[in-house]
Amino acid sequence: MKTFRHIVYAVALLLCFGCKTQQELVSCEDVSKTTDMPWLASLEEGYTQDGLKLLNIDKIVYSTDDSNTTSVGFELRYELVCCDRPDRYICDCDGKIITTYGGIAGCIGVCGIKVLSRVNLYNAE
Repeated sequence: MKTFRHIVYAVALLLCFGCKTQQELVSCEDVSKTTDMPWLASLEEGYTQDGLKLLNIDKIVYSTDDSNTTSVGFELRYELVCCDRPDRYICDCDGKIITTYGGIAGCIGVCGIKVLSRVNLYNAE
């Protein structure tokens, strides 16, 4: 009887945590405006904590030197304020930074990214 109860609990947990809201079902491929992804919409406020001004957001399709597959992500460009600060970031669908460009280091992260296509989602006024 305990085994059956554990199976029922496991199935209930899977059903509860497996359910997703409509907002969570949006994939990167379907994004056509920043409001489709809450983390992108929050960036439109314009400035980072460090005072960098957001210039634009592009949805990109890219491949890397390590893989023949293509991925979708976002390129964020900020105003260049100093030579030691990155001004361009490539993020995955969840907003995790994959690569930073600029500054003294030049490139940090996955540096072999080849952008295959881009669609502009946001431009600063």
